[in-house]
Amino acid sequence: VDNIFAHAWKSLNLNKLIQRAGFKKRTGVPVTDAIFLLVLWKWINVSSVAVFCRQSLNTFSVAKKDVMYDLMKRENADWREHHGHVGGAVYKQCDIASSRLKVFVLDDTTQGRRGKKMEGVSCHFDHTQRRHIMGQQVLTLGLATDDHFLPLDSQIYVSQSRPQGLIREFDDARSVTAKRYHEATTQTKPEMADGMLKRAVRQNIQADYLAADAWFGTKATIQTAQRQDLIAILRMKKSTMKY
Repeated sequence: VDNIFAHAWKSLNLNKLIQRAGFKKRTGVPVTDAIFLLVLWKWINVSSVAVFCRQSLNTFSVAKKDVMYDLMKRENADWREHHGHVGGAVYKQCDIASSRLKVFVLDDTTQGRRGKKMEGVSCHFDHTQRRHIMGQQVLTLGLATDDHFLPLDSQIYVSQSRPQGLIREFDDARSVTAKRYHEATTQTKPEMADGMLKRAVRQNIQADYLAADAWFGTKATIQTAQRQDLIAILRMKKSTMKY
């Protein structure tokens, strides 16, 4: 798997994209190597960083687990910016622009969380379980074509129902992480979706349609699609409102 990732890393020139997103590290293991390890950890689907470091880390690097923990804790790491650059690079390399059908797809996923000290957790209705649960909800934007699905952006949404506050305040209230948390707790999902679409367009990623389920069947989502010259394909809410 490390050879597969090394090939993809080189072909997409990810070292340059990491630098464009503002990732820096003065000493020790290069930040590009640390991000490479984080990607491998998620890809091989090991339950935690600790287990990955104990079972697999020595196979890929001389780094210690603190390197990965330190990178994840950095408040100035702009993962969204990096995600956008990678999405744009894949879009160009795979020539997705020439696809016959291109659709932006919005969806949210809820993951239940348990514990007394959980940040970014609130009460959400889980459609699969048909009940309210405490957990984290992630809104995702992707691009679907006849042959591809390209994840473009994602953002945690914290509802106003029983939100769990921070365990401790951010070291810098102006940091990237602090701004993302503020967005998660103050923006609605249609507002988040609007920002995601604007960021995708800034990466020169184009589509003809916007598809989403009934949660996004609102005037705000329709107006967002119209501003980006998209045709909205939405399942509408069960109400007396007609469009």
